[in-house]
Amino acid sequence: MNRKAFERWRLWLGAAVLVWAVGGADPEGARAEAASRIRDHLYAAYLLSPDEAWVVGSFGAIYHTKDGGKQWEKQDGGVIEPLYAVRFVDANEGWISGKSGLILHTTDGGTKWEKQVSGTTHHLFNLTFADNKRGIAVGDYGTVLQTADGGKTWQDRSAGEDVFLYAVVLHASGKAWVAGERGTVLVSEDGGGTWHRQESGTESTLLGLDFADDAWGCAVGMDGTILQSADSGRTWKAYESPVQTALYNVMLDGQLGWAVGDEGVILNSADGGKNWSLVDAPEELALYWLMGVSTVPGSHGILTGSNGLVLFTKGSTVDFEARFKKREAAE
Repeated sequence: MNRKAFERWRLWLGAAVLVWAVGGADPEGARAEAASRIRDHLYAAYLLSPDEAWVVGSFGAIYHTKDGGKQWEKQDGGVIEPLYAVRFVDANEGWISGKSGLILHTTDGGTKWEKQVSGTTHHLFNLTFADNKRGIAVGDYGTVLQTADGGKTWQDRSAGEDVFLYAVVLHASGKAWVAGERGTVLVSEDGGGTWHRQESGTESTLLGLDFADDAWGCAVGMDGTILQSADSGRTWKAYESPVQTALYNVMLDGQLGWAVGDEGVILNSADGGKNWSLVDAPEELALYWLMGVSTVPGSHGILTGSNGLVLFTKGSTVDFEARFKKREAAE
């Protein structure tokens, strides 16, 4: 088992994640500013359209682009805690989750962010919304929160699992899935109100999860673990992964699929997650980890990671050249 990667994950996102949380103010300041070169670690991304996206990460970093990443505006969330997840339902309304139960909400595209009362001090590693009312957030020590009013109130729906939960998916149908430590997979039929544990067939920590529809889904995790389900998460089978490094996130979009992880690993699928192959990438990418992945219909995507890494995708192609050319110019 890749213990080094596992301990790094727990350090970044676990209960002991203090390096960026209390290490001082953001060195670049909290005010909004243009930023063509981001240096913060970026844990998550949300792509609203091929041109518009938000990314979040260390020191309360929030960045927004409307031109496909040519320029990034730094938004002020009023916090310095690490931010782990971001989700928008349209160009105006979105949510961010982070350390110690933090949830931020905006109704103006991020010009102003306000805290919501989550009712927990546990770290919230992920959150998602099916629409502007129904959402779920998950985190450490089995924390599961549900809202039916856009986050005005959050209800504790924890299922009694004393494990860190890292991934959550919620569909408009009300079907929902959660994944986490020790192969934990939880399934809900009522939008997150009640949960039932399913056997995943693995003890590996699961860090990423996505469902292309209400039946077909994939989960990824430590040691390159890839699991597949064709029956709404009731049963899972292991896929022979092309890597043994930790995979932190996965996204399915029609026939396209992306999985990202440690040591610059990017996996691609051309058949909706049934088969996966390692993307040929620049050697320099091995110095980075990747956690954020988001796509929009039309085969456009964004991948984010350490030290401000942002990569855009189109179809099955990753635009490495734009990133590394920009870095050479900056240096």
